[in-house]
Amino acid sequence: MLIKEYRITLPVTVEQYYLAQLYMVAKETQEITKQSKVGEGIQVLKNEPFKNEKGEGQYTLKHFHIASRLPKWLRKILPKKSMVIIEESWNAFPYCLTSYSSPFLKKFKFSVETMHLADKGETKNALKCDKKTLKKRGVVKIDVVNDPLPKKSEFDVTTKETECGILPLKGKKWVEKAEPVMTCYKLVKVQFPYWGSQKRVEKLVQKKAIHEVFTDTHRKLLCWADLWYSLTIENIREIENETKRIYEVKMKEEKEKQGEKGQKGEKEESSSSDDDDDDDEDENEKITELKEKEETSSSDSDDSDDSD
Repeated sequence: MLIKEYRITLPVTVEQYYLAQLYMVAKETQEITKQSKVGEGIQVLKNEPFKNEKGEGQYTLKHFHIASRLPKWLRKILPKKSMVIIEESWNAFPYCLTSYSSPFLKKFKFSVETMHLADKGETKNALKCDKKTLKKRGVVKIDVVNDPLPKKSEFDVTTKETECGILPLKGKKWVEKAEPVMTCYKLVKVQFPYWGSQKRVEKLVQKKAIHEVFTDTHRKLLCWADLWYSLTIENIREIENETKRIYEVKMKEEKEKQGEKGQKGEKEESSSSDDDDDDDEDENEKITELKEKEETSSSDSDDSDDSD
């Protein structure tokens, strides 16, 4: 298991960040769904209040259909059925827990615990980790101002000017001067205990799916400040409902297109049956290989925490 705590300091209040991150997630979900290939996108299945012994807030359940976004080498070793990631999130702000799982890769574990505090990133144990976790944890400070920008990025917080006054930000010591200021403390745990792929996948997830995404999305959050600055929670819920509707409309249109193709395909079914058999054989081989890896990892250690 690879554990890292990311600390992202921003020039906003904790209360402002609550609405800002809800807006950012909804807008990102819309954009990903609109730009996705046929059959892909983010499906919002549940978005409802929750209450349990740990608190109350908003629960969401999403399915990420992401085949084309995975690295080519990873697509080769994974069966098509596993290219759906399930996200469950319990947002009891300022604390939030998000978990990711795969219906096929049972031992794959990926979680993000977040605490939002009105400080400059100096709290040593914001998420109350035990000694064992602290020993494994690596701390990464993300600087939205000075960390390298991806090529052709339009989200440069040093040049963007916002009417609400949040941007631009400049200088190596901007955090010291920031007022207001808050920090997102995100404890990320990634476990992929499959022999031959573990370290590579865990490092890939931490770097590509976490570090780079956290940096990029929080720069977007600041650059979009004028869009969320005056919004209410009711406005956010309307945007979330619209996001769900966009996905449903897109899926309906794609099903209709697939139905038209299916009618044409029936005429050519006999000629393509051999290819389908080959695809099924390839899929079964991938499934068998991954099951063997899972059995191997189980025999090596019954305790998943030893899979470092």
